[in-house]
Amino acid sequence: MDFLKNAKRLPVIDWNLTFFGAHEQKVANNWTVPIEKHYAFECIYIIKGIENIQIQHRDYELHQGDFFLIPPEFIHKMSAGKDLTYFCFHFDIDDPKLKVQLIHGLAYYHPAQSSLCKDLTPHLQTLDGLIHKANYDFNTKMIIQIELSKILQLFYNATMQQTSSDSSTSTEYSRIIADFLKNTVTDQVISYIKNGYLSNEGTGLVEQAINQVGISDGYGFRVFKKTYGISPREYLSRLKINEAKKLLMKPQYSISDISTALGYTNLANFSRQFKRWNSESPRQWRTKNGS
Repeated sequence: MDFLKNAKRLPVIDWNLTFFGAHEQKVANNWTVPIEKHYAFECIYIIKGIENIQIQHRDYELHQGDFFLIPPEFIHKMSAGKDLTYFCFHFDIDDPKLKVQLIHGLAYYHPAQSSLCKDLTPHLQTLDGLIHKANYDFNTKMIIQIELSKILQLFYNATMQQTSSDSSTSTEYSRIIADFLKNTVTDQVISYIKNGYLSNEGTGLVEQAINQVGISDGYGFRVFKKTYGISPREYLSRLKINEAKKLLMKPQYSISDISTALGYTNLANFSRQFKRWNSESPRQWRTKNGS
């Protein structure tokens, strides 16, 4: 008998929304940042003065109150104009569909008088205000989480208001590949936790994902990188590292078990990959984060 057959349900949420810290800085007029790129979204809010940003062969001049969003893996460089004070933070989310939507649906530059910037400003100012606190506690972390979620919701709503041709075939292929990788990694971890073994050893996951859309491996790699800015293999590695962090926060799982659950052939491979992405070993990360 189904005791919940008439139940109305909310969806399961299974994603990582990561905030990589923030900083406010007043800089000299000769301040420059060399050409760089990041693995996460970068958000820049101008508190005072002028900042120059070059991205995708275009130059932008930002003034007080302006907001700028740089997608992951986009090469850019920055310099100060005059009397520059800015606020900056990085975030990432591992929901494939939403990530594509943000990358392709949001403009880089949002002047102070634009509707999106006006909506964002109170949340940006709240985050910036936290920098001046003497110490950070649980309440601070919750405020950051709440404000970042509100900012993300504004981004999402802004993309929904635009009519865009970015639902092209190649973008849809990329989303299907990303969804397959994310769902497979999640199912793999759940299977191991419940059963103590892997029903699928997880070999050739990228090739399996590309096969889902019936295109060649080479074409799949190209369209995926064009959409997400990274290769499918790098994307898979990030998914595994995010899952590893969630499991490392739970002391009942040994590092060896976590390695196996994520489909690594041995513990050394897992530790090497984890350190590559986090600059510290799984054991060091677990100790540092209180488990």
